[in-house]
Amino acid sequence: MKKTSKELFFAISITVISLLLLITSFTYPLKSSQFPRFLCGIMLLLSILILLRALRSRAGVQKSTNTEENSGSSIGKLKVPAIIFSLTIAYVAGIMYIGYFVSSVIFLIGTMTIFGKQRFLTKTIATAGFLIVVYALFVSFLGLRLPQGLLF
Repeated sequence: MKKTSKELFFAISITVISLLLLITSFTYPLKSSQFPRFLCGIMLLLSILILLRALRSRAGVQKSTNTEENSGSSIGKLKVPAIIFSLTIAYVAGIMYIGYFVSSVIFLIGTMTIFGKQRFLTKTIATAGFLIVVYALFVSFLGLRLPQGLLF
């Protein structure tokens, strides 16, 4: 099976599953169906985007080339995962001590600085947008409390 055929099969499968889950979520009681509908709607939207990309790729509009970088040593291959793992451990520990929002700001801006070339304004807007969505979804919509540390 070719790569494009596998991608197309995956995209169609995920789209169908998302659609079925979304339809099923409408059978739940009104109060308990809001979050499943939201998640299924997002999943359906993203699966449609994957499907469109797979169809474009199959039609030849988007030509992708698979190039593999050959690293000289296995240590070089483990450098990025080790950095990500270390930063994630520090982030989780930071949540307990300085709180979710402060540690998230440090983690997100820090990882974007290490792995990206974006301007500081772009990093700040992306971080603020993410935290606003998390706050709206979990605190306002679901009524959950996020971990609080010494600061917030």
